[in-house]
Amino acid sequence: MSEDKSDARKHPRSEILLKVEYPGYEDFLHDYTENISKGGTFVYSERDWKVGDRLRLTLSFPGLLRPILIRGEVAWLRKEPDRGVGVRFLFDENPESEQRLAELVRAIERGESSTLARRIRILVVEDNQFIQKLLRDGLDSIARKRMSDTVTLIFREAANGFEGLEMLLKEPVDLLVCDLYLPVLDGFELIRRARTTHPKGTLPILAFSAGGPDAGRRALSLGADIFLDKPLRLTKVFETIADLLRLADLAGQSS
Repeated sequence: MSEDKSDARKHPRSEILLKVEYPGYEDFLHDYTENISKGGTFVYSERDWKVGDRLRLTLSFPGLLRPILIRGEVAWLRKEPDRGVGVRFLFDENPESEQRLAELVRAIERGESSTLARRIRILVVEDNQFIQKLLRDGLDSIARKRMSDTVTLIFREAANGFEGLEMLLKEPVDLLVCDLYLPVLDGFELIRRARTTHPKGTLPILAFSAGGPDAGRRALSLGADIFLDKPLRLTKVFETIADLLRLADLAGQSS
C-alpha cells in the first residue's frame, strides 16, 4: 500500500499521521490476509524514516464509509528498489483497532451497506477522450455532491464498440453508456449484441448521439433503455442514470 502525502503530518514529538488509500476493497482484503492480520505491512514512501518512529495510519478505499485508524511503529527500512518502511502494528496498545479490522473484513464479505457505499460499475464506450473525461469527472462530482458517501461510481472506458463488447463480456457491469457512432463496431451493433447476453432488465443501456430522432428510435428498437441527444447535459445524464438504477431516493432534488 502507498501513502497519501497530502495528509501526512510530522512533528518531532508527535506520531506521524499517514492516510493510506487502497485502489479497491479487494486490495485491502489481500493486504489484510497476507500482512495486516499477521501484525504489520509495508508502506511505499519517499519520506526519511527511522526505525522506531511512531505512526498513526488511516486505512481506506473507495466506498468505505469510515476509515480504520491503526497505531504502529517503523520496524525496518527499505531504500531499493522502491523506498518504504515495514510497519509493525501496536495492537497490544489499541486492541479495538484489531477488532474493528476483523469486523470490517466480515462486513465486506457480507456486503453490508452500513459499512460500504453502493458500488455502481459504469462502462462508458466513447471514442472521444474529452467526452469520456467529461462524463467520468462530471458524474463522479455530481454523485459525491448529491449522494455523499452512499454511492461510489466506478468507471470503465472503451474507445470503440468491439473493445466495449469484450469488456462487457469479461467484467461485471451495472450500466452501459455508449455513443452510437463508434469505430470498429458501432453503438447500434454493440447494443444488439449486448442484448443477446444481457436481456432487458439485467443491464440498463443508455445510448447517446447527435444523430437525432431516427438514431434514437433505432437504438431503442435494438434494446437501449434510454436515448439522449448530444450535446449532453451532465445533470440530465446523472438524473437518467439515477432513474435507471433506482437511485432516486439517494439523489435528492435536482439542482
